Amino acid sequence: MLNTIVFVILPYVALALVLFVTPYRYFSNRLTWSAYSTQFLERKILYWGINPWHYGILPILLAHLFATVFSGATAALVGDQTRLLVVEITGLGLGIIAFSGCLVLLLRRANAPILNKVTSPADWLILLLLGFQTATGIFVAITNSWGSQWYPSTAAPYLRSLVLLNPQPEYVTGISTAFTLHVAGAFLLLAVLPFTKLVHLLYLPFDFLKDLPILYKWRSR
Repeated sequence: MLNTIVFVILPYVALALVLFVTPYRYFSNRLTWSAYSTQFLERKILYWGINPWHYGILPILLAHLFATVFSGATAALVGDQTRLLVVEITGLGLGIIAFSGCLVLLLRRANAPILNKVTSPADWLILLLLGFQTATGIFVAITNSWGSQWYPSTAAPYLRSLVLLNPQPEYVTGISTAFTLHVAGAFLLLAVLPFTKLVHLLYLPFDFLKDLPILYKWRSR
């Protein structure tokens, strides 16, 4: 029953929320779409949180996407023991970097009273889920060794089966409790995404690349 909830029901609930809530929010209230910039309120700690987070998590997400879409190429890439070791060490290192950045961002929110007015319960929820997701990912990498080798033959076909509306959870059931938690965390993140400021990830403002830099100045008495 638990496997059905995590690997079948939760993915489609999350996908439905993204497909229906996201456009509704986008067209009904664009003012809540973007994340508030807190750099003006606190920038020193932000630097040590936001940079490790982005530099760590973005390559990991791209690696997951590549291994899902091109599972055959991924299997060939890690077929050599040396390349497999390099991929595993790199992935684990990026996960640790991302988790440290997320932890800094959490501590920054907790220890900077000036940020309270621009921090909502949804902000705390998304940060905690991101921290949980990176932590479980690290734990899976350590306890279920050589993930880049077994991912193409387990998680990749499972995810493709979801896209084809023919869910086959047998590919991933029984791998480990940590893996189940990691998958559940991923779909929970997807489910709450349309209700949080993180939804701005789905909007790619390419027109902004043509805009001139905006100069901000403090206005005080």
